[in-house]
Amino acid sequence: MSILTLALLGACTEYEVVLHDGTDVFYQDPPSAVDILLIVDDSCSMGPYQKELSKNFSEFISFFTDANIEYQIGVVTTDVYGDDAGRLITGQYITPETPDGEGEFASLVSVGVNGSGNEMGLEAARLALTEPRISTSNAGFLREDASLSLIFVSDEEDASPLPTYEYIRTFQDVKGARSRDVFNASALVVDDVDGCSLASQAGSTRGDRYIDVAGQSAGVIGDICAESFADIVMDLSLNASRLMDTFFLSGEPLPSTLQVSVNDVVYECDEGAWTFTRVEDEQGLERPAVVFERDYIPEPSSQVAIRYNLGSGDPT
Repeated sequence: MSILTLALLGACTEYEVVLHDGTDVFYQDPPSAVDILLIVDDSCSMGPYQKELSKNFSEFISFFTDANIEYQIGVVTTDVYGDDAGRLITGQYITPETPDGEGEFASLVSVGVNGSGNEMGLEAARLALTEPRISTSNAGFLREDASLSLIFVSDEEDASPLPTYEYIRTFQDVKGARSRDVFNASALVVDDVDGCSLASQAGSTRGDRYIDVAGQSAGVIGDICAESFADIVMDLSLNASRLMDTFFLSGEPLPSTLQVSVNDVVYECDEGAWTFTRVEDEQGLERPAVVFERDYIPEPSSQVAIRYNLGSGDPT
C-alpha cells in the first residue's frame, strides 16, 4: 500500500490517497429467464423425500424472485417405462403467473411411489427435452432465450443406458451450447449411505452418476438424507438463478487490505456481509475468493469491486 499525503497551499489538513496493488471488477448479470426441470424418483422408497421437497417452494424460487427472473418449473419422473416416459407431470409447468404456485409445486413433486425401481433420471431428462416430447406434450417448456437447469432428486443410483458425458452433451446441445452457463445440473441424492439411516433402511445407493453430471456442469450436490431441505433448496435456487455469491480473485491478497464495494458502497470486513476464504473452482483448484452472505448477495446489474494489496492470501 502506498500512501500519498498532500498539503494543500500550506494548510494543516492532510489527505490520504490509498493506492491498491490490484482491483478485480465483476458484474452481476444473471439471465432474464430460466427453465428448470426437476427429475423426481417415483420408486417405492421416495415418499418421505418427496414430502420434504414439497414444503420448500418459497425457498426454491427465492433467488428467482429477488432477481426478477422469469422461471418455468416442470417435473418428470425417473420411470422411463410406458407411454408417459419423459412427459411433464400433468402436462403443465409453473411460472410466476401460476395461481397458487406453492400448492402446484407441492402437487407436481409428489409424484408417488409406484414407479419402476430401475430409476433412469438422466434418460428421463433426455426424453423430456428432445423430440418428440418437446414438440408435443412438453411444447412450450423450453424457451430459446432461457437458460436450462436440471435437478435430479433420487435416493438410488441412475441406471440410464448411456455414459454420463453423452447426456451432458445432449443437454448442452438442447440449448445450442451458447455458453458454459446456459446449462447446469444439480443433484439431491445420497452421498454417504452409511451416514443416512433412512437410506440404509430403504436399500438406497449412492448417486454417483448424478453427482458426476452435477460436478461437470457447475451444479450443486445436496444430501437427500438431510433433516430439512430448506437450506439445500435455497442452494439449488441460487445455482439455477445464476446469481453469483462467490467472486474469485485474480491474485493472492494481503487479507488485511481487502476492500469490497457494491455499486461504490463499501462493505467493511466486520459487517458480516462477506467472507474471505479459499474456494474450489470448476477445475478443482482452490483459489482465493470473496463470498457474500445470502442476505447481501449483490443485486442484478450491480458492479462488485474488490481492491487489495498482494500478499500471502492466507484467510486466517
